[in-house]
Amino acid sequence: MFETATDYSNWAKIVEWYHQARQILPMHFKPSTHPKYIDFAPCARFFKTTPSHHGQLLATSLLIAMTSCLSTLPTSAAEGPQVIPPNSRITPSRNLVAATAEEHAKVWQQLQANGTDYLESNLYGIAEPFLVQAVAEARKFPEGDARLSKSLSELGRLYTIRGRYAEAEPVLEDELRVKEIRIGNDDGKIIPSIGSLVRFYLNHGTAQKAEPLTREILSFVEGTLQAASTGASGKVKLEKGAPLQGWAGAAAPVMHTPLIEWAITCDELANIYKTREEWETAERLYKAALDVKSTVLGKNHLSLANSYDSLGSLCLARNEDEDAISYFKDALAITEKILPPENPQVYARLDKLAKVLIKQNRHKDAEELYSLAQTLYKAEPSKNGNEARALYALGSVYCDEKDYVTAAPILEKALVAAELFHGPSSIMLVPYLQKYAYALYYVGDKPTVASLRARADSISGVM
Repeated sequence: MFETATDYSNWAKIVEWYHQARQILPMHFKPSTHPKYIDFAPCARFFKTTPSHHGQLLATSLLIAMTSCLSTLPTSAAEGPQVIPPNSRITPSRNLVAATAEEHAKVWQQLQANGTDYLESNLYGIAEPFLVQAVAEARKFPEGDARLSKSLSELGRLYTIRGRYAEAEPVLEDELRVKEIRIGNDDGKIIPSIGSLVRFYLNHGTAQKAEPLTREILSFVEGTLQAASTGASGKVKLEKGAPLQGWAGAAAPVMHTPLIEWAITCDELANIYKTREEWETAERLYKAALDVKSTVLGKNHLSLANSYDSLGSLCLARNEDEDAISYFKDALAITEKILPPENPQVYARLDKLAKVLIKQNRHKDAEELYSLAQTLYKAEPSKNGNEARALYALGSVYCDEKDYVTAAPILEKALVAAELFHGPSSIMLVPYLQKYAYALYYVGDKPTVASLRARADSISGVM
């Protein structure tokens, strides 16, 4: 129909084509609906599913034409096409004026639905004017209405996806403001929304704005848990900059979801602060999440092992190895209690602890762990090659201790296990071949050493 998706030279023709499209594809329009309330998204999806490039081009042209023509659509096809001035701004209808509250709600719903659908379809240029207009319409609702925060959220998401962070920031800030009016700060339900804005600040260059909100989250969570530990009771209340008086010591079931959301928010933010090497804030957030989980889930839940693991990794990054060892031991102990021995998480946590012990030259302790790892897969073999990794790690520890006679047969078993799992020509075999050759070199089996090294070179493509 058009040479390109942005050919607007014949506006009358575009409108004429729109009416033709309505007649050709009536099943994709709502026949009983006023044209100004037509849902174009099903029609867009219909064209997008066509396999040809022409079909995709037609879909884009149709969407742009419809969006552009909304402001001048006739009530019926009989009224004929109307000419839209060239270079008109692509925008939803300016004539969607609601006479009643019910009609006004329908207008917002239509704008929001179209904008969201185009956003999900990655048609950002078409989604934007709908969402902008949806925000404008939603501002006519009572203060704190959930529809306004919903529209602001989608518009902010669109700006963020497109890298327009300066435009996204005030929109997302306004979203939080509206949610605070609606939800309030008394019971902590606003915590995930605050966390979402903090993530935006940290990830997109406005970290200085994240700090006060992070303090606000920590003040609420830590204050609530502190009050629980001292036996305080009463309604949880958020006051900026001050610990709270509240109660969460034995959370009722209805409180479980909000409290767990606090923990999720704290963990997510801690991960970001950790990558930024803001260790103290990350540690406070991890510990706040751990305390919440302990309160809600008890002391022997797997999510606590995740928290201990995160704290251990944080200590390791700070070169606080003894603290890291302590946390990794706690993580492993809880994981062993809850999961079967062949579960990959058991070996992963055992391996992490052993590596820190090796770093501390505690090879005997690491040796004990890797020896224990040989017993993990008696009931059921692993599905990810952990048997080979455990054997390789144990043989490597013996090599570090210069016990090559003990190391060599273990590394041979590791190589065989790796071949069974990865195949005889996999690049993953190279470290197994090299480590086995290393042990045999000191045992004195030089012919086998040469053969193993040649095979490793052949697999890795070394000339």
